[in-house]
Order: sequence, then C-alpha cells, then structure tokens
Amino acid sequence: MSSGTRFLIIGGRAVQFHGHPRPAKDLDLFVDFSAENWGRLEQALRPLNAGVPAFETLSAGKRYQAKLNFYPTVEFLTAIEGVSFEQAWPDGVEAIVGGVQVRVLSKPHLIASKRRSTRQLDAEDITALEAIR
Repeated sequence: MSSGTRFLIIGGRAVQFHGHPRPAKDLDLFVDFSAENWGRLEQALRPLNAGVPAFETLSAGKRYQAKLNFYPTVEFLTAIEGVSFEQAWPDGVEAIVGGVQVRVLSKPHLIASKRRSTRQLDAEDITALEAIR
C-alpha cells in the first residue's frame, strides 16, 4: 500500500509466493498492530468502503475481516503464532503485486508460523515449502 502501512502477506498467498501452487480462499495480511499503522490502513482502505474497524475497538491477537471490491475476503491479523511482527518485518520479501509494492512473510518465518498450527493444510504446506530450494 502506498500509504506506508506496514503489513506482510501471509497464509496461502505467501505459500504460493514461495513456490507452492495451492489454492487460497482469502488474502491474509499480518498488520503491524499500532494505532498509527492501523490509522494508515483505515485511511488507505476508506475509498474502497472496506469497513475496517476503528483501532480503539480492536484487541491484540485477533483477526479482522474486510470485503474489498478487488478481493472477496481480506483478513487482517494482529498477531500470528511463532513470530512477532517486529521479528518478521525486516526479513519480509519485497514484491510488486498489481503495481503495488508489498512485503511477503519470509519462507523461514512462514514455516515457523505454520509449525505452530494443527491444521493438516499447514502440515502439507510445510512439507511442500521445505522441498522447494
């Protein structure tokens, strides 16, 4: 986002980015959970009528959904298992998606996060990601 919002693409889209072509039903974004950053996110998405909740109503460690006209469901995560935002941000991989510069959770942090999950899909993602060199 050109607004300066600090976020990392995670979940299925990050798995795809790192080379495993599997379906993803939504777009998961790990957002720096600060009032300043959330304000930038709200401002950037306001023209899209995304209905992003106000920072004062949020709780750390929760997921928040928004419907965007360019993507059916976007989930904003304020925390993920296995890595803090401050640990993940410097190692994020920069990419251009649809003409917008974004950062994707690094492969090691993605695997570390998925290791904390009990979902079968995450176990399959780990196996596939570890096989990609």
